[in-house]
Amino acid sequence: MAFRNGVQRLSRNLPRLAAQSGAARGMATEKQIWNQIQSTKNIRKITASMKMVSAAKLKGDENRLAVAAPFNAWTKNMGSDRVWIETPADVDYAE
Repeated sequence: MAFRNGVQRLSRNLPRLAAQSGAARGMATEKQIWNQIQSTKNIRKITASMKMVSAAKLKGDENRLAVAAPFNAWTKNMGSDRVWIETPADVDYAE
C-alpha cells in the first residue's frame, strides 16, 4: 500500500517537477532539436549521394544502349528470315 501511495504522490507531482527542471511537458529539449536537425542533414546528404549514383548508372546504361544500337540493326537485318523452332509439344520423345 505504501508503494502505491508513493507512486500516486509522484504522478501528481510529476508535471510540477518537470516544469521546475526547465523542460515543458511535450516539448523537445535543445539537444533533441539539434540531434533532429543533424540527422535531417545527414539524410539529405545520403539522398543526394544516392541520386548521384543513380544518375551515373543511368548514364552508363544510356552509353551501352547507344553502342549496341548499330549491332541491333545489323542482327535485325541478318535475321529477317523467320526460323521456326519446334515447341516441346511437337517433339515425340518416344522415337
